[in-house]
Amino acid sequence: MTLKHAATLLPLFAACCATAANDAGSSGAPQMPVASIQAVTTEDSSGYATWVAMANEKFKAAGGPDHFTHVYQGVFAGDETGAVFAVRFADSAVALAKDSEAIMKLPERHELMEHLGAIRKLGPSVLLQAVHFEGTYDREWVLVTDVQVKDEAAYIKALGELRALFDSHGLKDIKINAYRVVAGRSNHSHEVVICAPSEERSAAMIDSETAPWMTDWLAGVAGVRTVVHNGIYREISK
Repeated sequence: MTLKHAATLLPLFAACCATAANDAGSSGAPQMPVASIQAVTTEDSSGYATWVAMANEKFKAAGGPDHFTHVYQGVFAGDETGAVFAVRFADSAVALAKDSEAIMKLPERHELMEHLGAIRKLGPSVLLQAVHFEGTYDREWVLVTDVQVKDEAAYIKALGELRALFDSHGLKDIKINAYRVVAGRSNHSHEVVICAPSEERSAAMIDSETAPWMTDWLAGVAGVRTVVHNGIYREISK
């Protein structure tokens, strides 16, 4: 669940997204999805995911999207190992704002918030705008890399080249998503999320990082990005 005032703030974020797109000269490009990420502190990650799943079902029954809030947990993530994050996707910032407002109007909201409030505290949140998007998996494993990008266009082109490399090296099922940080930015400008359908496939992707074709690609993008943090996370949503 997002912060209580998120529904009020998201329309402002939507305006920011639209302005950024126009400034970049991309107003005629297809709309890319957005995502919100909320850090969560809890000692009961399984219980938290269960209550979020209940909220998702109630929201879906009331006409909301399928599986609105996803819960991820750090696995090999440095200081974020074991940390929990609530993630929401939408086709646009406006759609995300509308859904966030609608879920706050559920008749069961007070009961759900009471149970969630007893087992979790909300931390920092960010709003992301996709600049390269290939999709996600249910119960996925993801490698998230926070980067400071110097040349976004060149980096997106490089991700397209990485897509071709994955396809030609037995990793066609690995999906690449990249997001620009729209609001809540701290020490990075973009987040790259490489999605795998299982732990085993995520491990296969990690093993590829020592292959010559991957080390060549990594060397090639070193001039346009600086890695700030990375880690492996898994979705624990039901």
